Amino acid sequence: MRKVDGELQNLTLVHVFDKSNQDSLYVIAVIDDVIFQLKRAMPELKSVNFRQDNAACYHSSATVIGDINNKVSLFTNTIIDILDKTIPVTTIRTHASDKPWMTAYIKKEIKARQKAYTTGNMTKYRQLADKIITLIKKAKAEFYSSKVKSKRKHDAAKWHGTISQLAGFEGDNLNNNLISDSTPDTAEILQNIFTKPWSKLPETIIPSLEDVASSLRQENPPTPSIGQVKTALKQLNSKKATGSDGIPAWVLKRYCEELAPIVHDIICASIKECEYSTAYKHALVIPVPKVNPPRDIENDFRQTSILPQMAKVLEKLQLKLNLPSSRINDNQHAFTSKRSTVSALTNISQNWFNVTDNTHSAKNGVHALFIDFRKAFDLVDHGILLRKLAEMYVTKAFWLWTRSFLEDRRQQVKLAGTLSSVKPCPAGVPQGSVMSHALFNIHINDIENSIPDGLSINICKYADDCTQDEVVSQSSSSHMQEALEAVQEWSNRNKMTINSKKTKDMWICFNTAIPAPEPLVIGNEVVERVNSHKLLGVWHQNNLKWNCHVKNIVKKANKRMFSLRECRRANLPPEVGITCYESKIRPVLEYAAPIWGGLPQYLIDEIESIQNRCIKILGTSRCNFEMLEQRRAHLTVKEYQRILSDPTNPCNKLIPQPFTHEHDLRTTSNLPYVVSYTKRPRQSFIPRAISLLKQS
Repeated sequence: MRKVDGELQNLTLVHVFDKSNQDSLYVIAVIDDVIFQLKRAMPELKSVNFRQDNAACYHSSATVIGDINNKVSLFTNTIIDILDKTIPVTTIRTHASDKPWMTAYIKKEIKARQKAYTTGNMTKYRQLADKIITLIKKAKAEFYSSKVKSKRKHDAAKWHGTISQLAGFEGDNLNNNLISDSTPDTAEILQNIFTKPWSKLPETIIPSLEDVASSLRQENPPTPSIGQVKTALKQLNSKKATGSDGIPAWVLKRYCEELAPIVHDIICASIKECEYSTAYKHALVIPVPKVNPPRDIENDFRQTSILPQMAKVLEKLQLKLNLPSSRINDNQHAFTSKRSTVSALTNISQNWFNVTDNTHSAKNGVHALFIDFRKAFDLVDHGILLRKLAEMYVTKAFWLWTRSFLEDRRQQVKLAGTLSSVKPCPAGVPQGSVMSHALFNIHINDIENSIPDGLSINICKYADDCTQDEVVSQSSSSHMQEALEAVQEWSNRNKMTINSKKTKDMWICFNTAIPAPEPLVIGNEVVERVNSHKLLGVWHQNNLKWNCHVKNIVKKANKRMFSLRECRRANLPPEVGITCYESKIRPVLEYAAPIWGGLPQYLIDEIESIQNRCIKILGTSRCNFEMLEQRRAHLTVKEYQRILSDPTNPCNKLIPQPFTHEHDLRTTSNLPYVVSYTKRPRQSFIPRAISLLKQS
């Protein structure tokens, strides 16, 4: 570690990575020092004469003779020139730990406090410490009144982000807050880690058009209208990061009326030429910590690609025009319309409750397997993916365009304003791209086809999370090892790798007459059998209770409760504390509530106590808040009705048929009649939802 100005007193936070290699230990630290950032401010509409300056851009780009790369280059250069003239890039001097309400006077008092501490004058130190606490409270309150309060109606997003800072939710912005011993070296180290899986990949064989022509539709490529382009530009998020082309999202969104014709020309040229612009293949990779704090530099970061906003508009429109021709199996719940983690969890866990109930055929057991793929998005083989895309019976033009999208991609890591070297991406789909989600779903779509027909294995997927389970009766045995070997063979054929350390299995059974299955094996490694497992954010136990999940969400909510105390200490209005509770704490207690909402009273009281403590800290009345048990009931009914409203939802097969009879009764109900022999399945999602509807 290098010293800063000869001393290390300015270090405010250190993240030490447990391992990197045998000879060195990497340290990333937040240093309370000056940071110089290049920034182009987002101006008010009246301060930029952008509309008049665009005429030359439109005329030149529309009449240029050349391929898509020339059009994109001319468009990008013209927009950047206009921005440089009207909103030049400026250097902003900031501190890594500066708060928006910080004042020069408070900084002066902090320095005096530290000086008193180092000289041993503890009386003065304590006086200054108390004074600084009072000053910070006053500064926060004044900052909210003068700078933040008025934004609630005009800019709700900015208001919400600022009160999160006031309440102490700083977030994990590695790019801006972490400066390493040698930032360029750290960026290069992360680049080498991210690209390491590609160094040992076997050579991929990209299919030619002749190889797949028989599977493609010979149709003219559909192109969007100017109105569709304008709508796509309007829907851009102004807060999203700017890609390598340097065109901010707010420019495309704000001036969508003027830019729509020229963007339409570029998109149509890309579609008709079946060519994806080279400029849009350059990704700026931002390392995002998987855990806080990250400890292992090789495993605790995931790469997120920041791509040009124009590329996202192009990809979104291409998917809209061509996605109906894709056929994704209904057991995939990620990146799919009207699907969510809740629908995936329903499809998985509801059957566990049903088959382990004391039915007429006695209790059955469930053998569940949670498969984890190593670097799933990064190891997608382009050749295999393109062959699978052709089997989806897409158009020839879309297939060629997608091949161009995957070819010759490159990336570089951006860390604290510095860039690593540029390296090629011979495999994978960029995480952060609009296209990548659809392409990954296509790549993993046929995994269930690898399971032999004679095995009754249920498969549910959420992106790369693959869950398999089978029902084991007293007269049968588990065939999960055969299914696992089939998936292993599929992985080998598709050049993917199962992570044996993160893959787990669970045995769920309440019938002692059914023996537990033999341990599963991947190669020479035994799959760990667990009693509880976190699946899509919800802890599942092999006794089908929710104690472990409630314990974890209560613990997480308790950690966030400090934000409410910060609001009270800073004398912020009650509305700020209430918003922090409703947006930061209550969602933790309600995530996927329809799945686990059937709780015994002691767990209901434990969760309710969190809200009661928050209300006490806020100093407000309980009448302003609905009980969490009632909110969970509403969420359960709402999710049940959402399933019924979508005939394509795979969870519909779990809902019993409505009970019909010929009797003329005073009250009629079309709701299904659910028979549960024990309280456990009666408190599961679907029976509980039906019961709540009958009570309403």
